[in-house]
Amino acid sequence: MVRLFVPPEQLQGERATLDAAAHRHLVKVLRLGPGAALQVFDGKGTEIEARIAAVGKASLEVTLGDRRRIAPPPCAITLLVSPPRGERMDLLVQKTTELGVARIVPVRSERGMVKSGAHQRRRWQKIAEEAARQSGRADVPLVSECLGLATAVTQAATIPGERFLLWEDESERALPAALAAGPRAVVLLVGPEGGLCPDEVARAQGCGFRAVGLGPRILRSETAAVVAVALAQAAAGGLG
Repeated sequence: MVRLFVPPEQLQGERATLDAAAHRHLVKVLRLGPGAALQVFDGKGTEIEARIAAVGKASLEVTLGDRRRIAPPPCAITLLVSPPRGERMDLLVQKTTELGVARIVPVRSERGMVKSGAHQRRRWQKIAEEAARQSGRADVPLVSECLGLATAVTQAATIPGERFLLWEDESERALPAALAAGPRAVVLLVGPEGGLCPDEVARAQGCGFRAVGLGPRILRSETAAVVAVALAQAAAGGLG
């Protein structure tokens, strides 16, 4: 079944008009016409049966049918991450969305090399929407504006649940063991390629983050983020 993300404000009535991007995907690429069935989701957890009613030159109208709530992933994961270079951040957003991350917060750190602005944020949000569509989610993780590390960890201290700092120098406490209780809300902090500075680690720990490791190998930041999200979701039963 063809699935499509549509912002919730466009799905309030019995019919919806979809924009040029949806027209291009459904009509030009997939060659769908009036009468074709599809599913739309609003990014907030609702999935709706729909059918194409009319096709215009650059838009199309669909009728909206049965609505159903789709349960979100069982573990609400907030990922604070210093963005890796180039397309590696795109990959990180895509794969962690597939695995059930709830929120991604790009973080500026002392050794971070990537500057994140409004353009990058919009790009990553689109990637998250597409990954949610492909993976069957009806909710879409929010990609937040880029925050300084001090601000990010201070705000994270107000989020209920466990908080973990992935740190290559931590050899005694491993993330899988720390997740053994299957927490339903987790904040994960992943540093840049060069790692977090000691004062950044101390600041995070002062905000309730516990340092954990991912084993004997040094992982790239995007790999560490994907592994950590997968472990947290699996511990909560989200990959069973």
